[in-house]
Amino acid sequence: MRKIKLILLFCAVFLSILLLTGDKDRIQADDDDSNFTNLVVFARFAGETEFINDVYEGSSVRKITDNSYNAGSYSVGDYYRCVSDNKLRMRSVYLYDNGGSIVLSHPRGYYAEYSDINTIGYKDASERANRMYELRQEWSEAVNNAISSGNKISDYNDTVYYDYGVLDKDNNGTIDSITIIYKNNESGNISVSWSSPLWNYTDYVNNISVNTGKKTINSYKYVQITNSYCKPDGDTNGYLFKDGDDQVFVSIATAVHEMGHIMGLKDLYNSKNASPVYFMSVMAKHISPVPQFMSLKEKEVLGWADENDIKTILSEGEYSLKALGTSGTDNITGYKMDIPEKGKTLYLEYRNFEDNGNKYDSQYKQMFKINGNRVDKIPLKSGLVCYLIDSDTKFPSNMYFSSPKWNYEVIGGQYNTKADAALGIGEDIWIYGDIYISVNSIENNILTFEIKGGIPEHIHSGGVATCINRAVCEVCHEEYGELNKDNHKLQHVEAKAATVTQEGNIEYYYCYLCLKYFADSNASKQIDKDSVVTSKLAPEIIAGDKCIIDKNSDKAITFKSNAAFSDFVKVELDGRELVKDKDYMVKAGSIIVTLNPDLIKKLSTGEHVIGIASSSGTASAHFTVKEPETEPETEPEIKPETKPETEPETKPETKPETEAVTEPGTEPETETVTESSRKTESETEDIKETESSKETESIKESDSESSKATKTEMESTKESETETETISQIESETTSQYTFDENETNASSINTGDRNHGKLWLVIAIIALAGCIAAAVMYVVSKRK
Repeated sequence: MRKIKLILLFCAVFLSILLLTGDKDRIQADDDDSNFTNLVVFARFAGETEFINDVYEGSSVRKITDNSYNAGSYSVGDYYRCVSDNKLRMRSVYLYDNGGSIVLSHPRGYYAEYSDINTIGYKDASERANRMYELRQEWSEAVNNAISSGNKISDYNDTVYYDYGVLDKDNNGTIDSITIIYKNNESGNISVSWSSPLWNYTDYVNNISVNTGKKTINSYKYVQITNSYCKPDGDTNGYLFKDGDDQVFVSIATAVHEMGHIMGLKDLYNSKNASPVYFMSVMAKHISPVPQFMSLKEKEVLGWADENDIKTILSEGEYSLKALGTSGTDNITGYKMDIPEKGKTLYLEYRNFEDNGNKYDSQYKQMFKINGNRVDKIPLKSGLVCYLIDSDTKFPSNMYFSSPKWNYEVIGGQYNTKADAALGIGEDIWIYGDIYISVNSIENNILTFEIKGGIPEHIHSGGVATCINRAVCEVCHEEYGELNKDNHKLQHVEAKAATVTQEGNIEYYYCYLCLKYFADSNASKQIDKDSVVTSKLAPEIIAGDKCIIDKNSDKAITFKSNAAFSDFVKVELDGRELVKDKDYMVKAGSIIVTLNPDLIKKLSTGEHVIGIASSSGTASAHFTVKEPETEPETEPEIKPETKPETEPETKPETKPETEAVTEPGTEPETETVTESSRKTESETEDIKETESSKETESIKESDSESSKATKTEMESTKESETETETISQIESETTSQYTFDENETNASSINTGDRNHGKLWLVIAIIALAGCIAAAVMYVVSKRK
């Protein structure tokens, strides 16, 4: 039995802890500095086993994935923090279906090309397009089902949960990014070709809907990827890598490239896989397994480089810039120059691929193969890289272009990989016409170059002049031209009525550039700032007016003005200023002034005027001081308690013979009645009947049968009256003894929040319930015995 009690007590305490912490779903994630969320969903095809917990080199697939996206020294999230100069701060979160991957209804081969060993595959381009659409619809439906089933987004280990609202960090109504990671292909009968449904690519899907509790957000862009973790024989070398912290990760090059498409960047190669940019941008031909930086132009269109980072060349001369992705003596990371005759814009950047460059361009990364060897480096020449882009292009793309008319290309170099295209010290390059660029020095990540030749005259264009600023050239970002004094940026302000506590205003227009005020929307009539303001209304007394006070009552008088407390100035009495904290007290709400009793005693009898002055005016009130009234003669004090012996004297109708009969029992009777007032009414009635019966028997012994009835009736009447008087008197005493001040009663009955211990009562209730269960168990056990 003792063991049963201990078990039940333990259960009660355990349930209490669960209930007290039940408002949290395991661990709620803390806020971080991320401004972009990537939702990762693992997926497997029909007939395939779960894979997210498969272990390679001591790490599960889900851990390897998180190292590749979040935690690793080289990860997708870290890449974009570096390339954006910390402007894009990505965090990847996970959606599991009951702790596992989502399951698709078709086998993998259904989405692959038809062959003799894959007879369920698609046979032509039309069927391929249809199945690509089917695949998108299929995993979208599985994701919707996982969400509607109550699964939460979490960390990779499904132990820390996040609110669904984090999926829309930019608050535009769509999920920032979705990454679908398919199970690795373990069969040899599936081949994946470029642009097939199973290829790694980025696309759009809008049929996933998530209710965040505040709004509904829908899916937008997504990435699908299939990672490989080992060879068919199980060898992971060349498939998995380790960083300097010994964390296992897969190649992140494809994931970084595809995430660039999520941002809006385009491919810098064409459908024939040719590229005039190659290793100079991750959007061209990335270096595996960790990619290099994107180009300066691509950073510019994403807002990660602005006019402070990129300057326009307007004339011959020497210029300096820092290496892309590194710190330097100034913020200049590149230059650009229009070449109108060619319809091109020249972009110049310094790329340092040595170990002192940025961590992703560097050839000497702290990255190792599983066998312990450092990953082979690709020799890239450091120096000044020159690009040409079609001048009217925002997002460069080479997908539908070819040589010699590329949309975006790196000029110079002997290799098609552009590994040698950068200019070193003492080297020069011809750009166009007689324009040449040469590199003079490279030191501490700062490169200095010189440009000379027929630099085209730069003609400022674009921008709009205002009342205080000249126009800013859209190309060189410098001001030019004259001010436009009539071009104001007006803000309309509607009329607002003044109140006692707030000033009002007339309708007007305000230019937030030159800070001037105007009466009309055309800014044709300028007005003064003070003329738009309407004064506060005069204050009034809203409490205390015409009150009457006894000068010797030791009571204070309170007056209330409806002016704002912040506007309070002083208090005057009959035209004389009073002393604060001596003659009166003042507090907020609106302005509450209390005259002290000592001051009132000094006032003459009659009417007085008090004025509560504020910055918006004075509120006045009248009050009357009177002499104390003459106190009435004190009446004899009536004692609430009356001795029983005096009761018969107040009743002349009582007959002598009745007194003789009832006198011996007077004191006991009074005690009985007094006691009965503390009991219920039914007990009082019983006592009455008992006393009546006793006295009836006493009369019976001394009188005859006829007189006995008469006396009994009379004495019964007398006793009833006596008891009624006594009970009424006791009730009156009791009532006066326990009458409380109304304010005290209300104050003492206030239930503050400090007394509302809901969870504590919940714990007590659970323990009580456990006790009842224990008693029931003990009863059943005893019955069985």
